[in-house]
Amino acid sequence: MTTFTAIVAQSGTAPYARLEDLTGPGAVLVLAPHPDDESLAMGGAIAAASAAAHRVHVAVITDGSMSHRNSKAYPAAALAALRKSEVETAVDILTAGREAPIWLGYPDLAAPDDPETFAEVEARLAGHFDGVTAIWTTWDGDPHPDHQRVWRLARHIADRVECPMFGCPVWGRVQSPVAGASSEGLRRFRTTAVRDLKARAVAAHVSQMTGLIDDDPEGFRMPQDLAAHFVAADEIFIPA
Repeated sequence: MTTFTAIVAQSGTAPYARLEDLTGPGAVLVLAPHPDDESLAMGGAIAAASAAAHRVHVAVITDGSMSHRNSKAYPAAALAALRKSEVETAVDILTAGREAPIWLGYPDLAAPDDPETFAEVEARLAGHFDGVTAIWTTWDGDPHPDHQRVWRLARHIADRVECPMFGCPVWGRVQSPVAGASSEGLRRFRTTAVRDLKARAVAAHVSQMTGLIDDDPEGFRMPQDLAAHFVAADEIFIPA
């Protein structure tokens, strides 16, 4: 049985955010550390924003190739290709075919984290900055190095674009958050109206949600009750 952290309890009494509080008037840029973070952390908000005619650019930073690092059936290149296909399906579901993810393909566990690679990412994404009025990413309290790095990347881009930024907890919901990470201003986003879409998007990440890859006993598989929590719970948005 999954045990949740204080951030989940805090979200249970937090005020609700209206969609426009999170998007602003224009487009949204989502920076997902791995393929599946977009669905788990803010899939409901992506679906709601897209349905409300906001462009939602979903940039997937790393290739997710380390989730089953000992698999012979799915070595790194094959696993990355599978996960790319999964996130394409998920984003297609969430946006009703209006958007396709932007695949940056940095190695898993090696998300950009220095001025040179931040500038490289900024250049690669520059064509998607027009009209962006909000950036969504994972929370810097998530105890996963790629999540913390991508939060810093998002902070860098938000400063360049001059727009609000929000962090959405994934692993900080179930693992002790990183010391010093702020939850000030936490809001929750009600996903009831788009929950079926979010469930389908999460399920599209078959390599992470099922036993599809069965030749790596140490490989990642999302516990069923935790996957159900991400689908059923309100999403958490923390301003940065």
